[in-house]
Order: sequence, then structure tokens, then C-alpha cells
Amino acid sequence: MNNINNETGRSMIEMLGVLAIIGVLSVGGIAGYSKAMMQYKINKTVDQITQVVGNARTLYGSQKSYKGIQTIDVWKKSHLIPDEMWNTAKTAAENPFGGGFAVDPALKKNETNPDYKAFAIYLSGIPEDACMAIATYDWGSGSSSGLIAISVNDGTTGIITGYPIGCTGSSTTGKAVACPNGSSVSVPMPVNIAATACATGDSNVMLLKFY
Repeated sequence: MNNINNETGRSMIEMLGVLAIIGVLSVGGIAGYSKAMMQYKINKTVDQITQVVGNARTLYGSQKSYKGIQTIDVWKKSHLIPDEMWNTAKTAAENPFGGGFAVDPALKKNETNPDYKAFAIYLSGIPEDACMAIATYDWGSGSSSGLIAISVNDGTTGIITGYPIGCTGSSTTGKAVACPNGSSVSVPMPVNIAATACATGDSNVMLLKFY
């Protein structure tokens, strides 16, 4: 009987050890999956922005301005926003994190002479990690990229006004603006500035303005 009890005890300990190992591996697997999924969504967001920028330039290449680009009919019928980005009801576009995605006309140079020769891509519901990755991504600063500014939680829509060519960039707690050749904050946005600006959990709002 003693021998039987000892063997049973050892088997139980071994079983607990195996379960503990499985638990550790499971936690590691979940963490690895979460990290991989986050990176996938970040890459997908960058791809979508790049695609929409190309679509907008092609669609409005013969136009004098981007007026009207904010309408859902334009987004749908011209496929400015890819079909995969629409919600189930086809009433709104979404980014890979489930937040909003919109395209609106914007000013290229100044606010006193509305030219609407620029457009702004608006993202909402962006998690902190993704916000930092997108803000610090090298979108380019030359004419090929056409980037005017990128903002994080700035509080200014920038859709009709804000961030004309020549902006210097800015940074305060919880928000930041980076501009090509900005004398205060330039692009790509510095990591430390992005870290401070993106620290609002999963509710970051980002704006990228192009011409």
C-alpha cells in the first residue's frame, strides 16, 4: 500500500508540473499572438492610408480641388475607400482597430483663402502602441509623399483648417503635431514626443494631411 501511495503521489506531482508548463506556454503563446496581431493591424493601417492617398490623387488628378471628397457616395462609388474597410451595414468606414476612418477636404496653404487643395485622413480609436508606430512612421517629407502634417490628439480637426504648409509642429502633454521640416517637431515624429502624445489608451485620434 505504501508503494502504491508513493507512486500515486509522484504521478500527481508530475501531472501538476506538466499542467504548469502548459500554462506557461499558453500564456506565452497568447502574448505572442497578441503582439503579432497588433503588428498586423498596424501594417494594415499604414497600407490602407497609403492606398487611400493614392486613390485620392488619382481620382482628383484632373480636379482643381478636393471639394466633395468627404461624401460617402464618393467613398463608395469611386472606391476611394476600399470595400473591406466598410462596416457590416456599409454606413461607415473603419480602421483595422475598429475605430473611424474618414477622408475630408483641407487647406493646403492658408485659412483666409480656402483652396481645398489638400485632404485629411482621420483615424479614431487607435491604441497606444499603434498610435506610436503610425506617428513615428517615415511617411516622407518630399513632394512624392505630399505630407503636410500628422497630428495626435491635437484637438483641431484640421479637416478644413489647420496645419498649412510651413507649419512648425508642436508638442504638449497628450497631443502633438509633426510637420516636414518643422522647426519645433519634424517628421518622423520623435519617439519620446509620440509616447507622451499617444498615452490615452485605446482612444487616440490621429490626423494625416496630404496634398
